[in-house]
Amino acid sequence: MDVLQTIRCRGSVRAFADEPLDRSLLEAVLHDASRAPSAINMQPWEVHMALGEERKRLSKRLLRSYRERRITCGPGAAKEVIPERFLQRGRESVEQMTPLVERMGSDFRTYINEGSLDFYGAPAVALIFLDELLHPDHLVDVGSFMGYLVLAAAGHGLGSCPIGLVSAYQDEVKDQLNIPESKTLVVTVALGRPDPNACINEFRSTRAELSEFVRWID
Repeated sequence: MDVLQTIRCRGSVRAFADEPLDRSLLEAVLHDASRAPSAINMQPWEVHMALGEERKRLSKRLLRSYRERRITCGPGAAKEVIPERFLQRGRESVEQMTPLVERMGSDFRTYINEGSLDFYGAPAVALIFLDELLHPDHLVDVGSFMGYLVLAAAGHGLGSCPIGLVSAYQDEVKDQLNIPESKTLVVTVALGRPDPNACINEFRSTRAELSEFVRWID
């Protein structure tokens, strides 16, 4: 697939087929994602891949914790009021997804929160960490890697979904997967083949006009 076509066609998958992935395929995706740029080529990202039964055990642990702690998806706390234009984009996405979620027999809040912590049924999950010894500026590098990862997945015929909520439960993740406390979970990416029968995968988010986020300086 042409790189520009991949960029234009890629969308987040929120329902995956129950189909295991060959490790060789995942290795190819990760090799391509590792071409992402980073400051002085430090490549500071660390990836823990949860597969198969281990992925399912992790999901059960996260869902159990969610039902106790009730930390949910959202824009997070802010020192100042979040600009309306950002909130409006989020509301539009919720409005567009809600009918699709309801057609699947669920409600939006339950589907998104519990779905995130179950990785939407994906057979493989990339949990991307940054060592606490590194400066927070390297979060930019991790973001770059994530961008390459979702595009590499699409290029290899897989669907993906970046998931931020899992980071709020990183203590459970590190305990379950025996990951050192010195690592910070930045973001999680679900990987797999899209469920062709799930209407939620019909959703495609809109994009802001350039005039909303670009300032030209001549």
